[in-house]
Amino acid sequence: MNLLLFYLFLLLMAYGPWQDFALAQGNIYKLPEVVVTATKTVHTIEDSPVETTVISQEDIENSSALTVSDLLRYTPGFFIRSENIPGISGWRSKLRGLDFNSGYGLILVDGQRIKGGGMGEYGYGLNQVPLELIDHIEIVKGPGSVLYGSDAMAGVVNIITKPVPERPHLGLYTLLGSHDAKVFDITAGTPLLDKRAGILLNIDREESDRAKYGAREDDYERNHIFSKIEYSLTNWLKINFAYKWEERDREYADERKTRISPTISLDMPKGGRFKVSGYLYDWDFHHFTPGYTERKGDMYYRQLEGLYTQPIGDIHLLSIGGEYLEEELDYNLAKKTIDTKSLFFQDEIRMEAFQHLLSFSLGGRVDDHSVFGSEFSPRLAAMLTLDSSSRLRLMVGRAFKSPTIRQLYYKVPFRHGSYWYKSNPDLNPEYSWGYSVNLEKRFFKKHFFSMSLFRNDIDDMVARVETDDEIDGLPVVSYENINKAYTQGIELNLSLALFEKATLSIDYTFLDTEDKETHKDLTYSPKNTLALRLGYHIDNIGLRLFIGTQFMDKMYKDRENKKEINSYWLTEAKIIEDINSRVSLALELDNLFDSNYGEPERDWLGRTIFFSVKINI
Repeated sequence: MNLLLFYLFLLLMAYGPWQDFALAQGNIYKLPEVVVTATKTVHTIEDSPVETTVISQEDIENSSALTVSDLLRYTPGFFIRSENIPGISGWRSKLRGLDFNSGYGLILVDGQRIKGGGMGEYGYGLNQVPLELIDHIEIVKGPGSVLYGSDAMAGVVNIITKPVPERPHLGLYTLLGSHDAKVFDITAGTPLLDKRAGILLNIDREESDRAKYGAREDDYERNHIFSKIEYSLTNWLKINFAYKWEERDREYADERKTRISPTISLDMPKGGRFKVSGYLYDWDFHHFTPGYTERKGDMYYRQLEGLYTQPIGDIHLLSIGGEYLEEELDYNLAKKTIDTKSLFFQDEIRMEAFQHLLSFSLGGRVDDHSVFGSEFSPRLAAMLTLDSSSRLRLMVGRAFKSPTIRQLYYKVPFRHGSYWYKSNPDLNPEYSWGYSVNLEKRFFKKHFFSMSLFRNDIDDMVARVETDDEIDGLPVVSYENINKAYTQGIELNLSLALFEKATLSIDYTFLDTEDKETHKDLTYSPKNTLALRLGYHIDNIGLRLFIGTQFMDKMYKDRENKKEINSYWLTEAKIIEDINSRVSLALELDNLFDSNYGEPERDWLGRTIFFSVKINI
């Protein structure tokens, strides 16, 4: 209550005589529209030879999302089956038919791995960072092992935090709503030492009474602190240091996460750059849900990476790098240390061909895994600039994925409600070849069209299998490398400026999947998904209106395709009132028509409403 009164005081203060100090948040944090995830080098979106989707800060502000997983629902190729409320895990998160929670997609924060996926062993999936801290999100679809190693088979989601602001800034955000949801967020930053240094600080607290998987009420709390310091020692030597601390508490789970990330960048002669980065990540947890085996202990990441980039003439940009990654499991069900040593290279080539600009990205990576030995992951990407507004991209690459902790390393069976999991220490990694073709066209300056065709062929896919064993009268399931699978489909995006004040986006994905052993669809893989989003601005009164709706086709939740989830629609709306350049109010309505997500027998949130206040000083 005291914190809420403090926010109300700041709201009143925003109308006072401090207007000269007020700065719009976008003007402070706005950077050129560049991406780095696809090649680990800086490109504009149009210039990147690898297809990249960006969710901008403006997209985040205009969406009704309260979590990263909900924010991704409108991205073609993604299937997210998760309610929109603080504390929800986003456990049904798939990209092109492959499951993030089973380790097929890699989640990064500022280019560094986080615990986020892997059948519950890695935390809370995509929902690792408060939205108010995010500058933008870069999504690279298709095999990413060439730069990131294991777990990048479906693609990479890189959550980029806000940079140190160019001028002193204080941002305040409060949200209240259904199911006792509360969010309080403060973001502050300032340049220092004549702008040679700077600092950014974010403090965030979330509360709700919703359980992790949405099945019952719970007492959820999260406290999150993030800080970033940047210092330019000279014009050619820069240091960056980031610190993240987080705690989550529930009725049957307590967690603490700490991440320390230093980076040193050195600009070399003739346009070269050398960067050394690393991080330490500690996840301390205690899960003791009734009906589930207790898990208690720590998991660690320790990583060091060096990357050297150098232009060669006017055509080539060469990147050479190495990485050491150590993962330590130190808890009651698994004690294991896994290390991976990696070397990778990449040559980006730009040339004129037949009066068109032709770009290539050719690279490969060797990973020496302490358990599975050496793996080589090549990738070739090419982009043909047809004209100033049209681009054609092609990509082919190999990726691999190590089995998850639960599949491989549990010392004893793990009870999971009505059955037991039993690890298989003899599992092999999974492998895939991925292919994609992407056509982009911008027309009449304000309209955009994109079409992608993709396919992933997966070998040695790990599947859950039933055994003849029982424990305490409950069945035991385990895992085997028993089958091949593929996912393929089409993704379409059309963004239109209907007239000066209105925008419309249409996103459609057709997905075809097959488990080649059973000749059935992969689980939770709807064939058709459609998303429509309409925005309207009334500038003279500072009003912004947004409404979005999504269709999810029927899907199956078992390997034999005998248990079906019905098709369903989800509709949401958001109204934003910009009081002035510093203060905005928002009303968010989710699941307007009380959808049951195709499973009427389950407990769902139903219709929800949230009210928020945002202040920039």
